[in-house]
Amino acid sequence: MRLVSAGSSLLMVLVACGGPQKPAESADTSSLESNSSSSAKDAPAAPETASAPAPSTTGSTGSAEAPSAAAAAAAESVHPAPAATGSVDGKPFAPKLAHVIGPMQKDGRILLSLDERTECSSPSDAKPDDASLTILVPWEDGYKVDLSALKRGTKKKPGEIAFSRVNEAGKKSLSATFKPSGRVTIVKAPREKDAIGKMKIDLQSGDYMLAGDLDVQVCVAPK
Repeated sequence: MRLVSAGSSLLMVLVACGGPQKPAESADTSSLESNSSSSAKDAPAAPETASAPAPSTTGSTGSAEAPSAAAAAAAESVHPAPAATGSVDGKPFAPKLAHVIGPMQKDGRILLSLDERTECSSPSDAKPDDASLTILVPWEDGYKVDLSALKRGTKKKPGEIAFSRVNEAGKKSLSATFKPSGRVTIVKAPREKDAIGKMKIDLQSGDYMLAGDLDVQVCVAPK
């Protein structure tokens, strides 16, 4: 009986204390680690910083070409001028443009004035020392004129070719020493007012020589 009581008492103590407990197990973090690594793998990569676009070369190329285009346009606006050496009556003469200054005659010729002006002008625009060479030529593409065969102008007759210079009184004074030889070729002979024609000239008078291409501005429309 005592044994039973002792056993019972022992059993009651064990029940009251809850019996022997298992030591606490260390937390299993393997699942957390696998979840973390899988989350890191599945997470989208952080967006890379966008690099600045390379500067366009179109603008620089355009700006580089602009001066060339402007230079090309400027060159086209400048009329060609023949080379001139020597002098006429002791003074140089370098015409820059030829002008049609009269209507077409019955024989198909017109009067050209080669001078140092670059625009049409009137007799009232003449200034002292202004010089001009006037030539009567057929106004047709391809025509050639022998300058030595043209009649030189005089005070009484204008002639077919003449060189004049404006004196201090504002009047044209014809050169008596101007005796040209050579040839003029009409390359392009337009009929519209303000149109630009072309001619070639190869002229010599004493030590004066004039040779090259020359534009012809139609100041008076041929009829």
